[in-house]
Amino acid sequence: MFTRQFLSSVRSRALRRGVWFKALDTLERGVLTLASRVVDRVESAVLGVEIVKILRKLTDAMKSGFVRRIEEYGFGQALKMTKMAVKWGYNLAVDWSSDLGLARYLTVLDLNWPTGFGV
Repeated sequence: MFTRQFLSSVRSRALRRGVWFKALDTLERGVLTLASRVVDRVESAVLGVEIVKILRKLTDAMKSGFVRRIEEYGFGQALKMTKMAVKWGYNLAVDWSSDLGLARYLTVLDLNWPTGFGV
């Protein structure tokens, strides 16, 4: 499941990015630290599930603001555009909703839009 080296690298990456203490509480930090020091490989299913939950919190905390904006705004706008294009009869637009390039483009357009313009 998880190895000692993987858990140690995740811990050091989170410490370097400054999210180790912000994103995790004391118990979660203790679980990851002890798991990386005590076991060579996590084989317990219960411990593995808890580590997955903790790692999900860490990866969400380590995302940049732009990536979060793409996930929140860009993919939402791409989905709206997809629905509109399919409604107009362009059935090849179904793939647009999961296109990272389109979501990134729409996010950059939104971020560079002048404040108050067009209101």
